[in-house]
Amino acid sequence: METALTEHARMRLEERGISLDEVIHVVKSPARKFYDLKTSHLVAVGPRDTEGQWLIIAYEESEDKIEIVTVIATSKSLDKIIQNRLSSRRWIEI
Repeated sequence: METALTEHARMRLEERGISLDEVIHVVKSPARKFYDLKTSHLVAVGPRDTEGQWLIIAYEESEDKIEIVTVIATSKSLDKIIQNRLSSRRWIEI
């Protein structure tokens, strides 16, 4: 399956020192997965290669392509971020 990056996602990877391999791994094997009701994007959450850090990846998926929309790296408050999105009913877990 082809993987593409929006220009925004490309900039975020570069700014944050995140490898495309890390992103692909989390999208293919997320610790948790959500659907964002506001943006209609899928959201994959998974650990980075760096211990104690996590990636939150918004993406779109079709039959033959995954397009990464943006990537957020966090070492703190992951549970709070997820809980806020769930309680506001912005995300639903899938």
